This record gives sequence, structure tokens and C-alpha cells, in this order.
Amino acid sequence: MTTVLALLGSPRPDGNNGRAMEAVLRGAAAAGKLEVRKMLLNQLTIKPCQGCHRCLHTGRCVIRDDMDAVYDGLLTMDAFLLAAPIYFSGLSAQAKVMIDRCQPFWAARFARKTDLFSGRKRPGLLILTGGQPAYGGQFSGSQAVVKLLYKMIGVQSVGDFLAADIEARPMAQRPADLAELFSLGQRLNRDGASAVE
Repeated sequence: MTTVLALLGSPRPDGNNGRAMEAVLRGAAAAGKLEVRKMLLNQLTIKPCQGCHRCLHTGRCVIRDDMDAVYDGLLTMDAFLLAAPIYFSGLSAQAKVMIDRCQPFWAARFARKTDLFSGRKRPGLLILTGGQPAYGGQFSGSQAVVKLLYKMIGVQSVGDFLAADIEARPMAQRPADLAELFSLGQRLNRDGASAVE
């Protein structure tokens, strides 16, 4: 059975990112046994990283909040899914604060030389939606941030799903995109199951 950690970085659980995520999870479920740990980041209390550097010495974040559940999910997942809207050409605050709080994984790998995910290549899928028509660099900054996150948490991308102009054409009006997301979900589960074996 594949355990997918699905993190929704949108403030609207039933919006475009939520619909896209559900299409992926339907595809993943169709591909085999699946356990989903879905977290709506907007409903969690996650304080921003304070830059205190304590994790460099202890390997743990000193802040005790809902990020503890995210840490547990990141440590135990077989596959990773992150969906977030683009605001001002960057990740939503909900997604970015979670990523910034993954500093203990960076500290473990580079400062403490105790990489928690050494050699692990769990599949990951990124969904990004932008309200505006496509423009240069619309998604690239966010993709770069998530690529670094993947490196810290032992994830290998199975693809990025990027949807521009979502205000004019919402996800509900994009059957081809929903079919592509379903297929990506199937791949996420297959690759996750392979990572478990």
C-alpha cells in the first residue's frame, strides 16, 4: 500500500487546486491500494521559521505547532503531492511557510551530516495554478523552491502540472487537464509502490 502525503497550499479547499488534487488522488486510488494523508495547510497553525538556527544543533525545530504532523507525514510517506496557487509570481503563503519550516531537514543533511532520507527517491508531484494568462516566469520561481524541498526530503519529481489562466478557465472547465491529473495520480501511486518494495 502506498501512503501519499497530500498538502493543499490553497486557502480554498474546494477551489481549483483542491479539484486538481482530488483528480490526482482519484487516479492514485485507481492504480492500487492507497492511504492518503491529506492536510489543508490553511487550516493548520504553522508559525514561520524564526531563523534561530537551533535545528542546526538539535536536528529539530524548537517550535511546537501543527508542523509536527507535517514532519511526521514527510518522514513516513511513500509519495508526495503539493498543490498551491501562484500569488504575485510565488507560492502561496500557506505553502511557503511549510517549506521554510523544513529547515531541520536541510540542517540534518548539511550541518549535522545525518541525512534522514539518504538514498530515498520517493515520487513527488507538484500542482501550480495561476489566475493570469501565461507569462514568462509565472511558475519558475515556485518550481525552483519545490525542487530544493524535494532534495531535502528524498523526493524525485514525476512531473509538474502547471495551469495558467485559471480565472478565465477554472479547473472544472478543463476535462483534458483533469484527465492528465488522473494519469499523474496513477503514476504517483505506481512509483510510490515501487519505492516501498
